[in-house]
Amino acid sequence: MGNILLQDKIDNLHNLADSFLHIGSKNGYVYADDLSLLNKEIHNQINELYPQRGKTVEQEAALCLALLMGYSVSLYANSEDELKKQAILIRSWKILPKLPPSFLKEQLLIFCNELKHSFEIN
Repeated sequence: MGNILLQDKIDNLHNLADSFLHIGSKNGYVYADDLSLLNKEIHNQINELYPQRGKTVEQEAALCLALLMGYSVSLYANSEDELKKQAILIRSWKILPKLPPSFLKEQLLIFCNELKHSFEIN
């Protein structure tokens, strides 16, 4: 998977997860079919991106953030997904000290802090 293609996939998952968080905010309605399709697409994207690694520190952080966002909205949670989410959280904690101050670092830190209590990670 090329660097540009990987970044496009990261951005797509990030946008899908963000769309899921704001579904229904335009007209106040949420249709079950739309919700189901969006959730399925998020889950498919997560599974495709999970084994990938970013080519740079920033891309790795963006990948981890997109995956954590995807897992946080996924309705298909199972024990395997919980283990994968924990692995991404550990990857995120390792990459955070290497990131320069940025909005990306702030977002990733927020997600990590919210999730660390679930897994008792220090």
